[in-house]
Amino acid sequence: MILKVTGRSNSKLFRLQDCMKTYLLNPTLQGKTQFIREGRCMQKASSWATIWPPLTLAVLGALAREYGDVKLLDGNVESMSLEELLADLAVFSPDLLVINTGFPSIDNDMDVARRIKERMPAVKIFATGLFFTLLEEKALVHYPFLDFAAIGEPEDTFRELLVSLKSGCVDLSTIRGLGFFCNGDVQINVPRPLIKNLDSLPYPARDLLKNDRYRLPHNNKAFTLINSARGCPYHCIYCIVEPYYGKKIRRHSVSYLVEEVRECKNRYGITEFLFWEEIFGFDKRFVAELCDALIESGLDIHWAATSRVDTIDEATLRKMKAAGCYLLGLGIESGCQELLDAAKKNQTVEQIVRAVEMCKKVGLQTMGHFIFGLPGETAATAEKTIAFMKELGLDFMQAYCAVPYPKTEFGAMAREHGWVTTDTWSQFDFGGRSIVTTDSMSADEVTRYRQMAYRNFYFRPLYILNTLKKISFSQISRLRGFWGWIRNR
Repeated sequence: MILKVTGRSNSKLFRLQDCMKTYLLNPTLQGKTQFIREGRCMQKASSWATIWPPLTLAVLGALAREYGDVKLLDGNVESMSLEELLADLAVFSPDLLVINTGFPSIDNDMDVARRIKERMPAVKIFATGLFFTLLEEKALVHYPFLDFAAIGEPEDTFRELLVSLKSGCVDLSTIRGLGFFCNGDVQINVPRPLIKNLDSLPYPARDLLKNDRYRLPHNNKAFTLINSARGCPYHCIYCIVEPYYGKKIRRHSVSYLVEEVRECKNRYGITEFLFWEEIFGFDKRFVAELCDALIESGLDIHWAATSRVDTIDEATLRKMKAAGCYLLGLGIESGCQELLDAAKKNQTVEQIVRAVEMCKKVGLQTMGHFIFGLPGETAATAEKTIAFMKELGLDFMQAYCAVPYPKTEFGAMAREHGWVTTDTWSQFDFGGRSIVTTDSMSADEVTRYRQMAYRNFYFRPLYILNTLKKISFSQISRLRGFWGWIRNR
């Protein structure tokens, strides 16, 4: 089939098969750094940040198989050299390559895409991920070997592109949320409205994944993500959720989620889950209905979720516990009220303390998330936060450096004041070193306090003793790896 594709001022001929073949790639090569690239979560994998299944790619795979043959390769768990990858691509002979991207991994991701294009120039490459959503033409202009990029939620844009490619003559300028090249220039189409009904999306094509290779660090059990909702109505200055998923919370239905869990357990033997959304406790009625449905299903699963500290109550936590929840992640960020206020977090230190106390009371483990280097951070506030995290009684914690991402208030603020120390996008990594030097703290100091937080929290003798009491002998080797990772941070 010869496909005529037009932009506003150009036309190209794409030669595709009647049955389209789509290859979806999470582009980690053998011996290279592993990266998580899932929605707003973009960071290097580690002993703590375990490898996540590429859920978005699996959803795109489910869409693509409606139009032909599909293959998904996650380089994080299916290690291949570049030559092996190119050979695998040659055997499959795709018409369309979908490549996953992220800020920390972008140099690697685009190097892989470029090499594929050099070897297989007829393959059309579609890039997805937050990188192109936040930077748009500023990013795409540097990668002329790409054919398309999703700007915003990728699913409907990808679906419309598939329909257009399959049908014949395509005017790319009509596809909302699409970036592409037109006569050598970058064109970014009008934004695509957010998906109103998340249930319109197919379940992720988990049969394309090596599901047994995604395992939790603390028990080595296979797990998966369940994307239960999108969006967040709050105004935290550092957050990248709004440009991607918007402010309005949109949820899957309870029945959709329970059936997805059922499929995961019955078809793939998965019993460990992370309900992946920003504020799991925001709609207490929904949480209660979901928990009741999980209990009534008899599926007997174990799961974790993430929430704000001011959206949970004891009754909701007890219901979650009864439905199989064992851990709740809490966005704490700082132990200093002035920093919380400056970050527009809209929560109090007292609410943080109360939330952790409620979780402990009902028997839920807690994971506290902290950010160092927010506006106004000083040595005194950083030390206060470290002392606070130790006093809270958290079971686990993760610490990050504030990142001035584009399309965030913090990013605009940092640019305006000249705080950003680099223009290298791969260094925009909340799990890496700080790239922000303010009037009150240098980037090196921010990084040092983040490192200090890990060591002060996890290397407490009593914490180590209590942890050893809770784990089996077989888990000790994984724990040693985790502590070694902290020591080297």
